Amino acid sequence: MDVGGWQWQLGIPGGATTAWVIGLGLLALWLFELRSIRGESDWWRRVALGGLGGLGILCVYLLVLQITLVRETFEEVAGGTAVLLDNSRSMTLSGASGSRADAVRALVSEWQEDGRVSPVVYLFGSSTRGAVWDGLAESYRPRDDTTNLREALDHALTNDAGREIGSVIVVTDGADKRFRTDSIALDADSPAVHAVIVGGDDPLDDQAVVSLRADTTAYVGVDAIIRADVRALGALRDRELRVQLWHEDRMEQESVAVLDANGRATVAFEVTPKRIGRSLYRVLIPTMNEDEVPENNARAALLRVGRERLRALLVAGRPSWDVRFLRDFLKRDGSVDLVSFFILRAAADLTAAPTNELALIPFPTDELFREHLGSFDIVIFQNFDYAPYEMATYLPRIRDYVQRGGSFVMIGGDRSFAEGRYSGTPIEEILPVKIGSPGAIKGSFRAEVEKGLARHPIVALGPDPGLSRQTWQSLPRLQGANRVAGVKEGAQVLLHHPRARLDGRKLPILVVGEAGRGRSAALMTDATWRWRFAADDVTVGSDEYELFWDRMVRWLTRDPLLEPARISTDRERYSMGADIEVSGLLRDERYEPMRNARATLRFEPSEDDAGAIVVDTDDEGRVRATLAGPAEGGAYEIIASVGEQEIAREVFIVEESGDELADLEPLPAELQALAERTGGRAFLGVSGVPALSELASTTRRAAGLVSKQPLSNPWFIFLTIGVLGATWVLRRRWGRR
Repeated sequence: MDVGGWQWQLGIPGGATTAWVIGLGLLALWLFELRSIRGESDWWRRVALGGLGGLGILCVYLLVLQITLVRETFEEVAGGTAVLLDNSRSMTLSGASGSRADAVRALVSEWQEDGRVSPVVYLFGSSTRGAVWDGLAESYRPRDDTTNLREALDHALTNDAGREIGSVIVVTDGADKRFRTDSIALDADSPAVHAVIVGGDDPLDDQAVVSLRADTTAYVGVDAIIRADVRALGALRDRELRVQLWHEDRMEQESVAVLDANGRATVAFEVTPKRIGRSLYRVLIPTMNEDEVPENNARAALLRVGRERLRALLVAGRPSWDVRFLRDFLKRDGSVDLVSFFILRAAADLTAAPTNELALIPFPTDELFREHLGSFDIVIFQNFDYAPYEMATYLPRIRDYVQRGGSFVMIGGDRSFAEGRYSGTPIEEILPVKIGSPGAIKGSFRAEVEKGLARHPIVALGPDPGLSRQTWQSLPRLQGANRVAGVKEGAQVLLHHPRARLDGRKLPILVVGEAGRGRSAALMTDATWRWRFAADDVTVGSDEYELFWDRMVRWLTRDPLLEPARISTDRERYSMGADIEVSGLLRDERYEPMRNARATLRFEPSEDDAGAIVVDTDDEGRVRATLAGPAEGGAYEIIASVGEQEIAREVFIVEESGDELADLEPLPAELQALAERTGGRAFLGVSGVPALSELASTTRRAAGLVSKQPLSNPWFIFLTIGVLGATWVLRRRWGRR
């Protein structure tokens, strides 16, 4: 129990349990005493004997309990002093009274001249870290991208600096919108927090783009919205705030922001991307002469423009089960916009009726391959022979389409490859196989995964290579295959025939490869539709068919998630010179991890590979590194290379202001409230800040325990003996034993 800082304890063995037992026993003894004096005729004697008896029993009980009072004592000692210096980029700004950083250096120099206090120093911004007091004024160079006041205060209040902290002095401009006083855990013993709010006496005149909100992914022909949060401070609140949208180097839109009572507004721009790729948009406020922070007048957004849906052109030579199943799969895929043609009559077919009376129109070769070919992401020839449809003049266009970045698949059958007379045509130039003379393999077989390529996403039907091969061996058998003359250099054979041979090697069934900037695949069978059905003795099928074709289409159209190597940055935008954290997974073209490889990370554009570093991958091919970012604003790519081979790249933006300089309005009220709550002081600006020794505080330190036993002193013992003796004498005199 705590009474006025004192706590009492029982010295009797057994503690409270023994005390209860003894107390109940003594209470029973007193009740027995009261019963024995009920026959006394004189009421005064009954009261005297009962009262003295009860008092004596109580005194004995208190002596038996051995009650001890304990209290912890403290002493006031000179406490340590912690100084927190804001190291964020906003401290580099200049106002009417000069640079904030210069003001901090001057203040620190004055404190160091005092010499009576040697504080613990922390720099805070993106993180909180220790600093050396000696030479601090000369070494202070603020450059962090964010201000995190709460983390800094929590660190100073809880970090063991080797001594008790009596006072914490925070030197900051207070530009942390997230900081709230009630987020700091404080108690009665917390040190005093003093706040020096640099620039608090020198408000800025500033217009700024605070933030941009836009989807990082946009689609060709689909409207996208870019929202800009803007604000004005000081005298510029009363000036017109014009906001412009620039695309690349061209201004596209301009709007006048209507500010609210807080000097803030949101401006929305609607854009419609017209081509695939990356589009850089900038929101800009024209700079006025009175604007003291022109660096925050522009921010950038990088839109990755793709197609809302993949456009696929499927041309089939005739109806078949293979055509039906593939067409059904592509139609059901919500991410694919399918245009398909079944060729049932050629332009040269003789008809007895006028063309406008025929239900079957000739194949629209000119419209597809001259006007709309570039609008497709993938072209599929499924058992299709080009000659009857007068397409020889269009084959070079298909070749050029693929080499510029398109995708092409040729699926086997009796009208494909050599049987379709593609040998020596521009189509053979983009295929990953050499076509050669006509020929076919008859009979059923199960396609096998090429050794070492079981991790390739097109054939990876299981979580690991072993299960993937097992799944392929469980799929239903295929019927027949086209024979080709060879595999081109650099192409990858993913599936092969288990028995048939080509130049001593197993006959390829599925081959993929690069063609210029595009990709192509050759599937030498028209029987994959059988994978939609489970084999007699297994349960696989159907799902494996859809997974195979889904991966095929996504790999050919360069889905980023299926690329063998990927890198990423911790953020999309940075301020100039900020640290950029890069992580990634590097795998070779066979999708095998590049274990313990030396990878080079560099920026583009960059002069003389400035900022490039070399790092080693781990056993899983993962890489992690921190690079110093470019010193100029713009859109950049970070490129990962192993040897002379570029294997992955990622895009990011460097801004002149960044988040740190975008919203500079200080919030002194929160720091003032914190100082008041802890018994500290708050200063608007560095003028009038006293010497460091005047801000130092005392702190309580435990000095030990004090204990006493008030009922064990001689006077209480004499009292107990006196009460018991008086009771005995009266009982004897009044004739009681």
